[in-house]
Amino acid sequence: MKFSRYFFSFIISFFSVGYSQFSFSGALTTNYGQSKNDFNIQETLLDINGNWNNWTGWIQLEHSDPPELGRSLKGIRKFRLDYSSGDFTIKLGDMYEFWGRGLMVNMVDDQAIDLDTGVRGGLLNWANDLVQIDLFGGMQNIWRSSNEVFGFNDRLPNYEVDHTLYGGRIAANYHQWHGAVQYMQVNEDHLLPRIDIIEKVGHQLIGVNIEYYGPATDFGFEYVKKDAKGFGFYGLINMYIGDWSIGTSYKNYYFADLSPDDRWDFVNIIGGALTIQQMPTLFEQHATRLLGRITHQIDYNDELGFDLRLKGPLFQNTIFSFSYASSSRHKEWYLDNNWNWIMGSHLLPRLLPSSKPVFNAFREMYAELEGYLLNGNLHYNIGTGLTNDVTDLYLNRYTVSNRSYSYESLSATTLPAQFTYTINQRFSLELKYEYQELKKGVNAYSELPTNMPSFTSNFLKDKQINRIISVGLGRSPLWSISLMMDYANTEERIIVDEVRNKNSIEEMLGNLWDTSLTWANIEISYNISSNHRLTVMYGSQRGGVLCSNGVCRYVQPFENGFKIGLIAVL
Repeated sequence: MKFSRYFFSFIISFFSVGYSQFSFSGALTTNYGQSKNDFNIQETLLDINGNWNNWTGWIQLEHSDPPELGRSLKGIRKFRLDYSSGDFTIKLGDMYEFWGRGLMVNMVDDQAIDLDTGVRGGLLNWANDLVQIDLFGGMQNIWRSSNEVFGFNDRLPNYEVDHTLYGGRIAANYHQWHGAVQYMQVNEDHLLPRIDIIEKVGHQLIGVNIEYYGPATDFGFEYVKKDAKGFGFYGLINMYIGDWSIGTSYKNYYFADLSPDDRWDFVNIIGGALTIQQMPTLFEQHATRLLGRITHQIDYNDELGFDLRLKGPLFQNTIFSFSYASSSRHKEWYLDNNWNWIMGSHLLPRLLPSSKPVFNAFREMYAELEGYLLNGNLHYNIGTGLTNDVTDLYLNRYTVSNRSYSYESLSATTLPAQFTYTINQRFSLELKYEYQELKKGVNAYSELPTNMPSFTSNFLKDKQINRIISVGLGRSPLWSISLMMDYANTEERIIVDEVRNKNSIEEMLGNLWDTSLTWANIEISYNISSNHRLTVMYGSQRGGVLCSNGVCRYVQPFENGFKIGLIAVL
């Protein structure tokens, strides 16, 4: 806090001298919401950027009590001061750097899932046309939510880990080639709440990456070694044939051997991948809601897989894209006679993912058509997705007389579609429709007869049918209005048994169908000016899993309330 206070005082003093030589820019984002189920929001972010000769400054102020996700804050959230002269650049404050493909360093600030892996410290950069050298060091404070710690809350993180880290890299560019070697030392203060002890742990990472960019192809790889055993490898190749592109990527992340029970326990388990390592996921990052809710949660500690990509013009004014992703864990885990998890062994290391459920197999195929019809007035985007994901392994036993296992999985067929019709230069209509058939539950297998069903659904019905309909009208450049309905035919019992706080839109729709599992809202956006946008929403928003880059959080529903948002560019 002292460093923040002194730094802010310096910024104010610096700006007060020769202010006429400065250029300023900024942005204000404020959100306010109240709902009947106490999902209340009061959050304002103010970003200010300043430039003067070789200096640039950035500061972000926050007033949140509470934010949508995360801890409340009233004061300085982020700040940075940069100085550039010739080949040198110095950064002081909050840094968000990205090295290579992110296997060693990928600092993100993703407020949608309350994930901030930035480092507060300093960075020195020297670069010319051929060589670049980076040296950095600082402190990292990570807050996360875990039910392994007292006071678990869906919105408020309850577990803190502090890191002190320093490192550097040397990168070189030669024509179409780029390469770099990297090093980082991380010292971690890891709290073990069960015994109330802070364990001090050191981590060492060494990495290398090489990339090539050409007119007909590009390829590259990155390899990172962590401590004695952990490693990560990522490679990709893209080829361009006329207007078509075809590509494939491969990942092999193996930083820790964790049993099915410990796989997601970052509190009591020390080691493994660090939060600063936000590595490529190799599966589609979906923008549609229903596919986004079933996004695969990547296991950075133990996952290998690949993807295939194809994109190009199918016919005039139509682009076709296709992707296929597959991944699994490296080894099979099974229960011994004492019901302890034991890791299986292989003579040769596994290089390709397994399709067996005991390896937590994941597969997804997605295809999409995007284009224009009716003389370019109708824009359409139609997709289809097939997803199969084994999320948890509960039982896997080998005995003399039997072979049995059980696991939780989800399988879904999802059909998203979006149509935008331009009526004239001012007005346009938009229709979004998403349909999904989802099976989610526990699968059981036994070679011997058993009374256990082969599949037990998490829902009150065997299969959940999800639908989202959104209808909107826009008047450019002034305003837009949209009505969205998100409904399902069944849910998990804990959700069905909750008392819903229906809004007036849902009550009116209740004359057409049972709206006990319907979340509806209406949203109006108005451009006060070219730099000011006001948004008002009334109604309800369905809760569920929200994922970004393979990291997922549960967000509770927002029921029978309103939200007001303002965005201003200063």
